[in-house]
Amino acid sequence: MAASPKPVFVLVPGSAMNPSHYAYLQHLLLNAGYRVLSAMLQTVGTRANVTVEDDTEYIRSRMLLPVLDIEYHDVIMISHSYGSMPASAAARGLGKADRAAEGKTTSVLGHHWDLSARRRWQGPGCNENANLIKCDDPRPFLFDDVPSVLADAATISSISQSLTSFQSPCPAATWDKEAFKGRCAYIRTVNDQALPYDVQNMMLDGTGQEWIIRDIETGHSPQLAAPGKLSSIIIEVAKLIEAK
Repeated sequence: MAASPKPVFVLVPGSAMNPSHYAYLQHLLLNAGYRVLSAMLQTVGTRANVTVEDDTEYIRSRMLLPVLDIEYHDVIMISHSYGSMPASAAARGLGKADRAAEGKTTSVLGHHWDLSARRRWQGPGCNENANLIKCDDPRPFLFDDVPSVLADAATISSISQSLTSFQSPCPAATWDKEAFKGRCAYIRTVNDQALPYDVQNMMLDGTGQEWIIRDIETGHSPQLAAPGKLSSIIIEVAKLIEAK
């Protein structure tokens, strides 16, 4: 069965977030004619020893492969913050060249990173106990430039994440693989309080890879602070990836 004309965006949330934090962004992408799939990660909302590898396997088996091998659609991944780490690993062997070599007609065409880090929240009211990372008020880190009512709702909707996810080994990423060369994008959040702009640049420089780079003038959660601008960037870069 041939791949459909437009790829599906598989959206992987960041730490302590869930699909509700991306609902309006998803609406904008759907309204532009793109299908979107998102889900809460396995390490969110649990005290169990759930690792980043468990998130990786969940993204691959329950988010990517069903779209590729059951629905027969191509995929472009969108990942936010912590979610970028298991998302990248989950795409191993699913690139266009990899899948073509297996006789498959669908693939992960590329990957949008909106931040990529495994960094614990630190500050007043943040603590680690019972294998959870809890923060009384994540707004200064995550939602500092989000309108007040929305920031309050986003804060209440946040769910503590397993400490194990931040202590377990990092799985191998795919941004340096040949199948994804020229197909990886990074959206830098210029006013980020959780992962400062200069740190983002250091991370990018440290990869030694060529990225499609765009900037957005927001803090850590552009999907809430500037969803219209973010959706425009995602679609613009998606078209570049689709054309390769």
